[in-house]
Formats: sequence, structure tokens, C-alpha cells
Amino acid sequence: MMTNSVLFFEDTQPTSLNSVRVLRQSLSKILDRLDIHQTFKHQCLLCFSEWSTNLVLHPKQTSKNITVALKKTTKYWQLDITDTGEVWDPTKQHINANISDFSLKCGGRGIDIIQNQTDEVVYTSSHQNNVLTLKWDRTTFQKKHHILIVEDDATLRILYQAYLQKEFTITTKNNGEEALEFLNHETVDLIISDIQMPKMSGLELRSQLEKKDTFFTPFIFLSRLQDTHTLQNANQLGIDDYLDKSIQKEQLLLSIHRVLARFEQVYKSLSQRVNQKITNTLLPHTELNSSHWKIVSQQRNTGQGGGDFLLSKTEGGTSLLLLADVMGHDESAKFFAYAYAGYIRGLMQNTDITQPAQLLSHLSNNAFKDQLLSQTMLTSCCLSFISGDTIKISSAGHPAPLHISSKGLQTIDIQGTLPGLLPQTKYKEKPLTLKKGERLALFTDGLFESGDSISERETLETALKENLVSTLHKPIEQALEDVMKCFDKLAGTPPNDDALLLLIERKN
Repeated sequence: MMTNSVLFFEDTQPTSLNSVRVLRQSLSKILDRLDIHQTFKHQCLLCFSEWSTNLVLHPKQTSKNITVALKKTTKYWQLDITDTGEVWDPTKQHINANISDFSLKCGGRGIDIIQNQTDEVVYTSSHQNNVLTLKWDRTTFQKKHHILIVEDDATLRILYQAYLQKEFTITTKNNGEEALEFLNHETVDLIISDIQMPKMSGLELRSQLEKKDTFFTPFIFLSRLQDTHTLQNANQLGIDDYLDKSIQKEQLLLSIHRVLARFEQVYKSLSQRVNQKITNTLLPHTELNSSHWKIVSQQRNTGQGGGDFLLSKTEGGTSLLLLADVMGHDESAKFFAYAYAGYIRGLMQNTDITQPAQLLSHLSNNAFKDQLLSQTMLTSCCLSFISGDTIKISSAGHPAPLHISSKGLQTIDIQGTLPGLLPQTKYKEKPLTLKKGERLALFTDGLFESGDSISERETLETALKENLVSTLHKPIEQALEDVMKCFDKLAGTPPNDDALLLLIERKN
């Protein structure tokens, strides 16, 4: 049994074109921070805009509201668009339609776009609402380095792209001005630039980029000019390589691999210094001294940072625990996890620890306004141990906890939007009564996501869930050890995503 969908984002707005723009901006914000194909991002936004605009402009019976929800399952990215207006199923043919009908107006280019840009379209209708569900396969892809080629000669742009497109993701621009505008909104792993170009030369482009404190991208110059003055100017800008434009494919690939390897070696060395200072702070750490509850946890990371962390607070006979996962698994994720952890510790001091949803609301509303925290996303699950057998659970974009008993596994259906996406976000709470001999498992998505393909992820998830049930009779520490050994065997060491598993049971 695979996990249910994880809700990342949900919002409802009154039906209007302005609301469509607001929802699209919020959806775009989260898609920018997910580790996804840019193609999927553009398809998702395009399909949302097409359908939502139709809902505003064309039906006779207009919906009062439009709701959009972005979810993730083991196999799919899923976008649900809900309305309460006129029923119209785009998956069916509408032959006998009058010119004024919603069906005909929606039956043209917009519907063709949606059907061509998705892997599956499902439409359901009830007396309460209509839901258009769009699905995209979470196909496996090996993340490629992104290279920007800046060259005013169209023939050479095509040639270099042909050399490199099998091994790298390629973007091309005609001159320095176009490249500079592109780099104001996008990031790349390497820039290959001609020196002599109209409007803005390669040297001017590099000089402009050097003025940005955040610019660390390696740079290769291409030029037919080999004069001393040009070489001196290029070297003063700290370029990584300088090649003649008549370069062959093998020479170009060799230079690219050498420059990227050198850059990654330097970056890794600097990152390790940062990691040494903050890793211990981010390791799972609980202060629950409860006479009623026992909690154990283990963590794995990719070796490149990691954004999973665990915080807790105990006051009187009640404890509050928060598990969070900052999106990404590089050094920036670790930095943001450090920033978020310190911020949340402060929020915990001023939050009713019997109200986990309140803590998540405070976190979300403040992250939305905070200039630093709004730069990234995190998922979070918050628990309040309100008695000797009852836990209140609240979630913000986090994988659903698992209730483990002799009957098997039951998913705790509690969901909420990722923190920081909307200005005022409210979260729900769900109580769970845990009997003696039962356990609750909390985890970050890397526990089941650390596979290179859908089938590998399904195999990993199935095996770990079987282990969670089969080890229920064992002491909780041994059960955790066995499950994580299974994880290490199937996911590899290090895994390709950070993972943290937390097991909870009653002491008596």
C-alpha cells in the first residue's frame, strides 16, 4: 500500500481574473522551490491558467469560488482545480453544442493545450462541486548540469548545443544583454560565452555579473582573438578557461568537465567548513522527559548538507514536538534549516503547546513576511502530547504519519498547505489515541523517496512499511535500527535524499 497524496498547496479565491492571477502567483512560488523539471512547471502553470480562465469567462452558471490544490503521490504530480459552477467534462466530446455554450467555448485551443500538456486528465462532478484533476508522471531523470551558451553567431549556437545537449541542459542567448536578463531570474552551473558580441560583449557580461555578491558561477570564454590585451582582460576577471572558437567537440567537453569538477571540489571544501559548525545543531534532538511517552529517531543525509530537523518543548505534563524538512539537500538547505530551527525555537516559547496547529499558523504567517525565510520552503508535522494516551497532530505539506498496530498500517489523514505561501494560513488538528503496543511513525519524504525510479521508490516504501509492522513486537530502539538497516540496504549510502524516521509509543 503506497502513501496517500501529500498536499503541498491549497487555496480558495472568489471567481475572477484577478483571483486567477493571485492563485497562479502562489502556485508559481512553490513550483520555483521544488526540485522539478522546468518543463513540468511551465505545463502546470499553463494548464491552470487555461482552465481557470475558462471558469471565469465562459460558463452560464459561474462558480462562486475557485480552489487549486497541488499534491504529490508516489507516481504523479497532481493539480486539482475545483469549482461549483456549470458542469462540463473536457474529457468527453460535445458535438451538439450551441455557439454560446460553455462546452464549445472551452472546446477549442484551451482544452487541446490541457490534454496535450498533461499525462492524464480526470473530471469528476457531484452536487457540491466539479473537480478537474491533472496528472504528470514523476518520471525519473538524472539531474543534468545547466549550461548557458552566449553566442551571437546562430550557426555556432546550434553547433555547440548539438555538441552538449545529450549530456547537459542547454540554454542559449544571442548576446550579453539577453544573458544578463536571463540570469536575473534563473541560475546555471556554467556559462560559455563569446567575447566579441554586439550590445554587450562577453567581458562586459562577466564584469556585470561580478558586481553581484551572489555570483559564483564558473565561466569559459570563447574567442577567435588571441591578442595579449584580450587575454589579460579575461584573466583579470577570473575566468576558468579560455578557448579558441574553432574548438572541437572533445576539447569542449574536456574543458567543461574539468571546470565543473574543479568548481565542485572548491565548493565542497568550503561547504564542509560550514557543515562542521552547524551539523551538530541540526541533528535530531528532543527534550521530552515524559513519564508516558517514548521517542526514538535516526537520520540519514546525502552527505551534501541536509535540511531535516527535530525540535521539542516540555512544559508541565505536556510536550510539543515539531519535525521539519527544508526542501533541497545541499548546503543551502542546511543553512535554511539552521535559520528555521532558531526561529521556531523562539516561536515555541510563545505558543500554547497544546495547540500544534497554532504553532504552524504562527510559523507560516511569519515566514510569509520574513525576507530570509520566504526564500525557501519547508514541510512540517507538529505533535502535542496532551495526555498519557492521546496526541494531537497538525501538518503543513508533510507526509502523513503512520499508525502502526497489529492490524497493520493506517495513514493519519491530516494535511495542510506548506508554510509561508499565503499571508494568513490556518491549520487543522487531528487527535490520535495510541493504545499500548501500538506505535506512531513520523518521517521526512526522503524515507520513501530515496530511489532513482518510481519502481525503486515503490519497492523501498513497501519494504519499509513491512518492516514497521513486522518489528512491532520488538523494543522500539531495535525496531528503529532494523527499519533503518533496511533503508540503508535499499537506498544506498549515502542516499539521494535526506531521511529522518521517528517512532513513538506509550511507556505504559
